[in-house]
This record gives sequence, C-alpha cells and structure tokens, in this order.
Amino acid sequence: MKKIFIFDYDGVIVDSLDVYEKAVISAFHKNGCNQIDSRKSFLDLFDGNFFESAVKVGINPEQLPSIMKDLMSSLQPLQTELKLFDGVEETLAEIAKKRKIYIVTSNLTDIVKAYLESKNITAFEEIIGADKEMSKVKKIEYIKSKYPDGEFLYVGDTKGDMIEGKQAGVETIAVTWGWHSVAKLKEGKPDYIAEKPSDLLLILEKL
Repeated sequence: MKKIFIFDYDGVIVDSLDVYEKAVISAFHKNGCNQIDSRKSFLDLFDGNFFESAVKVGINPEQLPSIMKDLMSSLQPLQTELKLFDGVEETLAEIAKKRKIYIVTSNLTDIVKAYLESKNITAFEEIIGADKEMSKVKKIEYIKSKYPDGEFLYVGDTKGDMIEGKQAGVETIAVTWGWHSVAKLKEGKPDYIAEKPSDLLLILEKL
C-alpha cells in the first residue's frame, strides 16, 4: 500500500508569514474589503478554508478571481524575501526516496513552482494551487483518486488545514513551526504533531 505525503506550502515549507500577510491585505483592500488589517484578522482567515473565510468577512464570491489576480501581482515581487525552513529541504528529499509527495496550497501554482525550482527542489509529483481549485478538500480527493490503494497524510500548519484534511478523509500532521499556535492547531484535532521537520520522518517510521 502506497503512502502519499501531501504538503501545504506556506508555513510548512517556506517561512512566508510576513510576505503572504502583506500580499493578502493588499489584495483584499484593492477589492474593497478593509476588514483584514492586522495579523490576527489575517490568521483568522485560516481557521477554515481561506476562500470561504474571505467570503464571510465581506468578499463577494464573484471577486475571488480578482483577489487571486491581485494576490499574484503582490506576491511575485516579494519572493526573494522567502526562506525555506531549516531542515525542510533534507526532510523532503528523504521522504521522496520512498514516497510520493504532492503540494496542496491556497497559494498560486506558478508562484510556488517558480520558487521551488529556484531552490532546485523537485521532489513533488504535482503542485495544486488555488488557481486550479479553491477547496483543499477537493484537491486532496483528486490526489486520492489517483491512488485507490493509497494511505494519505496531509501536512499543514493551520487549523483550517487540519479541518480540510479530515473532511477529505486523510490523516493529518500539524507542524508547529508555521502560522497557527499549537493550541489553535489542536482545535483541528490533528492525528500527529511535528515540532521540527525531522519529526515527519519519525512519524513515517512509526507508520
């Protein structure tokens, strides 16, 4: 039975909180939604699905394509400010020796792909961003459909990641080096908690 690792990107692979917060607030304000104006209000968007949360705070669903366009424009010039979390690159390479790895993210496919290629990271089968599908549940279900006999682990750093992973019917790993606090992550009832990237290897060994 194949074990498939599905990774979130921001807050798990790259340290992007400052960059993504800045880009999201800019994109929201350009589209007339000024309620997101602090780190707390930004992080609250990730208590569930990011785009569903955006609608709840005042974004018209018809504005979402415009939000994504403005988000890409804001994110592109900020990519040089990103850094990989220590130990992530080595951990990904080790997992990829025996397991398939996918990225499921609320970020944009081309943005993520370009950054990882600039770091010579090619361990992934596919990157599935918000431009392809806004629901992480549906993206995970798509990956599941490719491996009928697979066992799946979704690695995320927000309560929303844990919730969507559960809704998609996969086991979840919450990482503590990302955006949400441990207390917030536990509200999403993760199956496992990793305090550093190498812990992912230990979890894999236990399985």
